[in-house]
Amino acid sequence: MRPPGQRAIRVRTMDDRRRDNDWAFASTPGGVESIEGGHSAVETLFFLGELDRLSPENKAAWVAGFNRYQDEDTGYYLGPYVPPANHRSWRDPRACTHPWEHMHDHLVASLCPTLMLLGGKSKVPLSEGRQTGRFLKRDCLRDYLWGRDWNDYARDGNYRRHNPWYMGNEFWYPACILWQIIQWEPGTAAARQARRMLDEVWYDWHDRNFGVNGFWYGDLDGEPDRIWQAGMQSGHMPLHPATKEERFWTAVAVMGGAHQLWFYDFDRHHIPDAVRRAQTDNLLFLQNRHHQRFGMGDVDNLAEPSCNCTDVDCMTLLAINHHRQDYRRVDIARALAAAARAILTDKVNSAGVLQSQPGAPFTHCFNSAATLSPGDAGNLLDQSFYLWAVIAACSVVERSDSPELQSFLDHDWPRTPSHWLWVPAGSGRTGSARVG
Repeated sequence: MRPPGQRAIRVRTMDDRRRDNDWAFASTPGGVESIEGGHSAVETLFFLGELDRLSPENKAAWVAGFNRYQDEDTGYYLGPYVPPANHRSWRDPRACTHPWEHMHDHLVASLCPTLMLLGGKSKVPLSEGRQTGRFLKRDCLRDYLWGRDWNDYARDGNYRRHNPWYMGNEFWYPACILWQIIQWEPGTAAARQARRMLDEVWYDWHDRNFGVNGFWYGDLDGEPDRIWQAGMQSGHMPLHPATKEERFWTAVAVMGGAHQLWFYDFDRHHIPDAVRRAQTDNLLFLQNRHHQRFGMGDVDNLAEPSCNCTDVDCMTLLAINHHRQDYRRVDIARALAAAARAILTDKVNSAGVLQSQPGAPFTHCFNSAATLSPGDAGNLLDQSFYLWAVIAACSVVERSDSPELQSFLDHDWPRTPSHWLWVPAGSGRTGSARVG
């Protein structure tokens, strides 16, 4: 990444872009073009109502720009800044936090719903990609879900690759890809098979394995030692975490399970009342008592960090549960009002944009250095992803004494037509909470 003095920052107005059909976006000022930067730009403009100003030709050109990155063999979108699958960086288990397949499944899961905002779809049908079509095979999907070791970081030394946060991402991908096949290939044998695999395999695993906290941390009918332990005694699974260590154990499951629960809610798949109540209780346990944002369980520590993931995951799920169940609604509304105000106070950088951790660098993947956002700059991802947390709060909170938050409450935030960036109701008017 070039140092600040050598960054060439190119500023283009929306009028310029519409005129020239120029839809290349970097993730950070002065950075290289990235797929993540592009799809985050679409999402942000959608939330702000700016996509309506684009002509059909503009939207088609933007879709074509994304689709030039799709690989016909795998079905994946392969950015030029991402090392190829045979690159040595993917083979080092100590450094590789997210393997090649993991990164690209994640991009398909979030990019494809965003293409729908432009009225587009993939160039290559996802059912025909060697990777994107693999979950249509029952044996492949069953093997992918069953028998995983959620506690296996001791084997390869990579803590981040074997825990519910990581697994939750991985278990989300099949649902997203199968759903996308249903949307983009209606009436085909592939679409019918995709719906069967969702209902008969994907939901089957998840419905069977809700844990005591309402989230997932392993195959409950499998080997006990393969269930997430987080250093605690095997078999110790607290319903109401009382210590920092116990809250960390449930926080990791929350940060993974949020992904599947977004899909559950959008697809309106049933969640038992007791499970949802446990989710709400455990989510509220994770709100920091000082700065009011959500972290990993060190709630009495003023210095406990939060980031786009921890705040988004907790706040979106609390908003969903507020809309779906009459349980602790006043507590949820107060928590969301306080967290949203804290984000707008603490997570807006000197440039006036949301930043996951102001002052800290950020990149989309450990070996995609070209997309690195330095600590003194924001990342376009946060302008849609972190905004999602505030929008979720706005669907519950009615009014605020904070002018900054009230300005967000007064905006008519649209709902996305998919599981990605999903909130089950429009902005405001569904609950109330005051912020001092």
